[in-house]
Amino acid sequence: MTHSPPEFKVFIPDDRIAQFPPEVRGESRLLVVSRKEGKVVHIGAFRDVADFVAGDLLVLNETKVLPARVVGHKPGGGIVELLFLTESAQALGSGGWTVSALINPVRRLRIGLNINLPGEALFQIQERSALGGWVGHWECVGTGFMEWLDKFGMAPLPPYIRRETEPADRERYQTVYARSPGSIAAPTAGLHFTDEILNNLQKRGSDVARLTLHVGWGTFEPIRSDDLANHHMHSERYEITEATASAINRAKETGRKVTAIGTTSVRALEDAARHGIPLTEANREAYIFIRPPDKLRIVDRLITNFHRPDSTLLQLVAAMIGWDLLNDAYACALKEGLRFYSYGDAMAIV
Repeated sequence: MTHSPPEFKVFIPDDRIAQFPPEVRGESRLLVVSRKEGKVVHIGAFRDVADFVAGDLLVLNETKVLPARVVGHKPGGGIVELLFLTESAQALGSGGWTVSALINPVRRLRIGLNINLPGEALFQIQERSALGGWVGHWECVGTGFMEWLDKFGMAPLPPYIRRETEPADRERYQTVYARSPGSIAAPTAGLHFTDEILNNLQKRGSDVARLTLHVGWGTFEPIRSDDLANHHMHSERYEITEATASAINRAKETGRKVTAIGTTSVRALEDAARHGIPLTEANREAYIFIRPPDKLRIVDRLITNFHRPDSTLLQLVAAMIGWDLLNDAYACALKEGLRFYSYGDAMAIV
């Protein structure tokens, strides 16, 4: 059973969960929350974001989403869908790979079962994984796992998008600035940005700093316990370059606002801060679970999407603005017809 925090008072109907992105990238809507004023101060088009964060140091996550979803067949012909947890993939000397996967439906899965995959690939289940999925042996004559996945995989859309994955999702479930392959979910706040919007922000005085955090299953695993201390936050690897660390340190020293594009950027920056300020170059695993009453040490402003009630992401937003203002913002978004979750509209916290 998933856990919706008692502090969250807003019910989000299924018909408000975006099933498709906007027809044109960048044409989503934007709700702006002012922490200083304690209220929603603007509802408009996403391009209006420049009016609120121009001049800030923008920190974006350059991770690239892998096409980690694949449809396979059991020996009897039954169809299964696999989500490969690519961070676990390890090449073997024999040419095969050991990799974990979430497999649906779970009925009649067993150790030793062979699943036939596209391109004459095979996945043999070997054991249960700590994440609740399965560890198995993947093999395909003449190709490596990542090359095969790029050819036959689909965009790993979240389960609340209840439709068939389309070819267009491989482009739309990806930011325009994605550079470093490794995620099994998109840093969705970045999906709203176009090159034009980023260029406009830079013309208006913003600078862009880049980091990489590879989004894993742990970020989206629902909270199932009433006691948040019992929720185990799985790790996600991130990298902050010396140039990015220096840019952030200069911003903090001079009083310039740091705006994180997405909760993944927040997680990387705040985890780095726990290892010491000023920030330094980093390449490590983040286990950080940000929730009230935690205070952010680096991030001043946040551009994010609207999140599931049972997610750690909602807890992070509550840590920034408190439950009362968060409830007001989500209720306002519902009233004004905004769309929710990964392909939905955006919120800026200023």
